[in-house]
Amino acid sequence: MYYDLDSLEKLSNELGFEASRISPDTLEISVKDNVILVFMNLFDEKDTLIGFKGTPWHAHGKVMLMRDEGSYVTLDEKDVLQGIKTGDILIVEQYRDNILADRWLTHQEEKMDVRFTQPGEEIRICKGKYSREKE
Repeated sequence: MYYDLDSLEKLSNELGFEASRISPDTLEISVKDNVILVFMNLFDEKDTLIGFKGTPWHAHGKVMLMRDEGSYVTLDEKDVLQGIKTGDILIVEQYRDNILADRWLTHQEEKMDVRFTQPGEEIRICKGKYSREKE
């Protein structure tokens, strides 16, 4: 099943996120300053992709996030945006020597294991922006 990018763009605007249609098959949504979440329909591969612009993390189709031990949630593209808006879904940023290495989504109830963090590595957990001023 492909992402309904038209509905996703409309929902994005309703939630106060800025959306840009890069191509008929690609939608970029600014969920935080300088943080762009990309939704793509890959028709040749019969697949979909969600990921952060400029980072390696991505998922295909629905996103599965751990909540607590043995419990997870499965989210479609609209659930992801709504979760970012409500704060149920957080953005994790991994830096190595002050350079962004990766960015991914996590559920606010997930217990993160940081025991294996390396020297020079930093993990930041942040929420998306909650709204832009309506004119």
